[in-house]
Amino acid sequence: MLNILLRTRIEALLSVLTGAGRTKKAQSKGKLIGFATLMLLSLFSLGILFARIFEVLATPLSMLGMGWLYFGMAVVMSFGLMLIGNVILAKYQLFEARDNDLLLSMPIKPIHILLSRLFLLLVLAWIIMLPVAVPCLLFWPESLGFPGQLAFWTVFVLILPLLNLAISSLLGWLLHLASNKAKNKTLLTLVVTLGFLGVYMVFSFKLNSILSSLAENPSMLEKPLGSAAPVVWLSKSIAENRLDLLGLMLVIALAAFGLCALLLQRTFIKTATAKSTVAKRVYVEQTAEARSPRAALLLHELSRLWSSPAYLLNGALGSFFTLAAAVYLLIKGRSLTASADWQMISFLLQPLILAGLCYMASLVFLTAPSISLEGKYLWIPKSLPVSAWTVLQAKLRLHMLIALPPLVLVSVAAALTLGYEGQMLVLVLILPPLFGVFSGLLGLFENLRHPNFNWINETQAVKSGASVLLTMFIGMGFVLLPVLLCVLFSDWFTPELAGWGMVVLLAVLSGLLYLWLRKKGPRVFREL
Repeated sequence: MLNILLRTRIEALLSVLTGAGRTKKAQSKGKLIGFATLMLLSLFSLGILFARIFEVLATPLSMLGMGWLYFGMAVVMSFGLMLIGNVILAKYQLFEARDNDLLLSMPIKPIHILLSRLFLLLVLAWIIMLPVAVPCLLFWPESLGFPGQLAFWTVFVLILPLLNLAISSLLGWLLHLASNKAKNKTLLTLVVTLGFLGVYMVFSFKLNSILSSLAENPSMLEKPLGSAAPVVWLSKSIAENRLDLLGLMLVIALAAFGLCALLLQRTFIKTATAKSTVAKRVYVEQTAEARSPRAALLLHELSRLWSSPAYLLNGALGSFFTLAAAVYLLIKGRSLTASADWQMISFLLQPLILAGLCYMASLVFLTAPSISLEGKYLWIPKSLPVSAWTVLQAKLRLHMLIALPPLVLVSVAAALTLGYEGQMLVLVLILPPLFGVFSGLLGLFENLRHPNFNWINETQAVKSGASVLLTMFIGMGFVLLPVLLCVLFSDWFTPELAGWGMVVLLAVLSGLLYLWLRKKGPRVFREL
């Protein structure tokens, strides 16, 4: 039975990586290659960040004979990245999966269900740590030799993922228990996730100053990293070929994973089947408020969004970033433009900031998983006494309601504080909101063409599938295209020309998408 469950998890993962939809029909080679390329591009873009770190630090740390510190940094970065990626996922995958009740009702041992889910998290941990492990090894100027290579890959393939899996699973378990007790579990999950993302964003923004400080004084990290014995043991096992330390850490990792699995097994049934505590309310008779079908459907979409932390965080993440950027610009914008550095390179920074605002707009894709989220209950909106277009329109209106106000606010904040003038002033007010409209229409179009109803929990529906990936990467492509054209053909392709070209292109494509959704969308929806 465990083999069957493991094969099921592997098939689910492959369906995510290849963009499979509701059927198990074999996909064409073109689609497989396309989605594999998208996944590789995602890993590559993250790997560039860490490659830059290791490129700066490898040579000075090697010359100082501080190889353990170099690999210690890689250990810490890998562990932190896996922890950010797996804590929330462990909460949903282990304890809040849609098929928990079904599997527990079958003659299947709970430990087999648990191990199959842990295996999937382990595979994802291997994928997540690649953008750190590969650049770390490539930029180290000295050959590790056979013992060093063995130690390196043992650390990054076995020890770190197992330790991370044990800790992230326990944290996911605690977060699940806390959210069940909390009055508003969406708010709790939102705060925790944004906290993780906030740390990551602060690190990314301060990367230049961090690298400069480390290049001048690499030993500044020697004391904090040296105080963590497991980090020292792991890093020295690689840098100094200490196979005794490697064996010790392997035993510790296996023991930690075993204890975690044992603890989760003992509490799995109770935890997975526990219902959220709901405060008792005294019934008070009230007059029901009559609403139009459009208003009722929009209210339903809002309720669904707020009741699903995974949907809120992944689909509306760009709105949180946009609001934060608007507040920052209103507070610090004028002080930035007053500096001498800004005056010298404002002609470069203003177009880049505009591109950044459009990128944040592309991170809001509430419509891309909105139909997939209906899952096995898709028959309900299809059977309502309203037109299919009214149902689709409600999903579009939700996206516009969440995406457009922050984009308008950040556009106005940028126009008021960053010294935009002339054509660039008009572009910064028009382009980000227009990009938000395009993203919503594109997401609904792709979700109608590539629905994904074979999900175990909502996190899979909102983080994977062809519609989500295509919406995200097409949006990113429309942001990068004018930037690349301006760089490659700077003599005649000006930022103003690129901006107006994007306005025309997005307006035309948005119009075409709207016409398709209005005319063909209802028929496609009814046939799902």
